[in-house]
Amino acid sequence: MNKNNPADRLRIIRKSKGWSLQDVELHSNGKWKAVVIGSYERADRAISLKKAVSLMEFYQVPITELFPEASPQVADRSLSLNLHKLSKIENSTAQSLRKFTKSIGDRRKDWNGQLLTIRANDLQFLALLLGIDESGTLDYLAEAELLNA
Repeated sequence: MNKNNPADRLRIIRKSKGWSLQDVELHSNGKWKAVVIGSYERADRAISLKKAVSLMEFYQVPITELFPEASPQVADRSLSLNLHKLSKIENSTAQSLRKFTKSIGDRRKDWNGQLLTIRANDLQFLALLLGIDESGTLDYLAEAELLNA
């Protein structure tokens, strides 16, 4: 178990409440099914950001608890995504990444459409959205040649 992996963090948070998977289903009046929570905790199923926020609200735990430490790869430097290159990639991961970067750009009022600086917490949420860990997310961005030095 990797205590910094969001899926493992979900299990740690649930167990810190002293709950089994069935207890989650019981306490949520069936909103959160035991089988679904278990699949999130095993990372067999990706959890959307919206559902992660809702689950953390149910647990009464800040969403930041899913990401206890900033990635050292990002904390020490900023990463810039090449949005122009991203716009030319046609796959579901790139489509999710485009929606995510548009949301960040809109929130920051940064509409230049060429580059977007990724912060440590942005990478954490992006990894959660893509259903892979931060290292895998960085690998994807590098392999797709989306990172600017």
